[in-house]
Amino acid sequence: MSRSTARKCLAPGTTVAPGEVLVATELGDPSGGLLACPAAPLVGGTLRRRGIRVSYAPVPRCGDASPSDDGATLFVTSALQRDGTATAIGAGANGVDGVALAAARAAVEEWSAVVGTRRLLAAVSPWCHGATHALQQARRALAAAGTVYIYGRLAASPQVRAQLEKKGAVFTSSLDDIPNGSTVLIPAHGLAPGLRDEATERGLDVIDATCPLVAGAHAEVRRFADRGDQVVLIGKAGHAAVEGILGQAPGRSIMVGSQAAAGAVTVADPRRVSYLPQPGIPVEDTTAVATALRSRFPALRGPDPDAFCYAASDRTETTRTVAASCDVVLVLGTEDDADTRQLTSLARSCHAKAHVIADVTEIAADWLAGTSAIGLAESTSARPRLAAQVTQALSGLGPLSVTRRQVTTEIQGRRGPAKRRPPRGRPPETE
Repeated sequence: MSRSTARKCLAPGTTVAPGEVLVATELGDPSGGLLACPAAPLVGGTLRRRGIRVSYAPVPRCGDASPSDDGATLFVTSALQRDGTATAIGAGANGVDGVALAAARAAVEEWSAVVGTRRLLAAVSPWCHGATHALQQARRALAAAGTVYIYGRLAASPQVRAQLEKKGAVFTSSLDDIPNGSTVLIPAHGLAPGLRDEATERGLDVIDATCPLVAGAHAEVRRFADRGDQVVLIGKAGHAAVEGILGQAPGRSIMVGSQAAAGAVTVADPRRVSYLPQPGIPVEDTTAVATALRSRFPALRGPDPDAFCYAASDRTETTRTVAASCDVVLVLGTEDDADTRQLTSLARSCHAKAHVIADVTEIAADWLAGTSAIGLAESTSARPRLAAQVTQALSGLGPLSVTRRQVTTEIQGRRGPAKRRPPRGRPPETE
């Protein structure tokens, strides 16, 4: 890492209120012209954590300080980019406000100390194809119908769900809440047959956005039950997809979530038992339970592995791959979110330092000291565009090489192995 030093200068015509620090979003340099300040949110976040009132604004003129000049006093440093251009980091205060000036100088010097060349490895979006397709369907339906009832949980961030509500989406967990003749969207997790029949009988306009892999699980449960088997779904209690899957064969299907629970399963005929891994959880997490079931029921039958949902497995492996290649991982999301905690645990299991941030201003300079590679892991609670904001802010600290890294399972045919490969690109960020 290279260390830059902050220089003191004057910003003629720029005024700052007493007790406040102005963080520059653009900075007029006498020799370099108007310089962008992408790292401004990082500087502002540091100051706010120290109890300093912060404002953001462009500073069009900046020059050497002179006792006879009027204007704010600034502390400035620059970072040379790979293409020869420069970005700036600047903050200042009223020239007679000693406390604010000291805070501004300290913050600029703190971030100046971590200026350097880095790699940024961005992990895959948390949303699988089925989830993004359902969200697109919801947006199209709202544009056409104005009001759309969404049954159950739509896989999207809280901010996106709030945006949909403003446009007319009504989230409900009961068909009784939906007036006859209304439009109802079934999200990626699907719906039990009885509820689907009820919706049809009431004349609801049903938009089916069920994930094809979930629909495939529905078909497998029915197939297993039709041949007389007791069906065991290896899954996670409370997951949105469970109700619809078990609802395909009421009385002939149960859910098992652990090896201990597998040991307590009772069936009428131990020769007539089938299992199914739940879409939406890592396939690897179901292996131990399947093994426990097979030890009790040697004739246990399962689905074709080609039909498994590998999205969660791929995301887990992607997070591990990113973390193993980085000094520090920024986990985007909220501390109280289970998915955030899972990603943080995965990153730390690969011996990377991991920090959770819900906003770009929460990044601390000391996290980046001595680092050459930073990973991003985006949880389902992350705000839309947060990954882009973090990338932009980090680009203000010197040359930043951004790489998208993703592990993908590819089914090569019913007799061939599934192999993982990095895709050519990343799907557009959900907004």
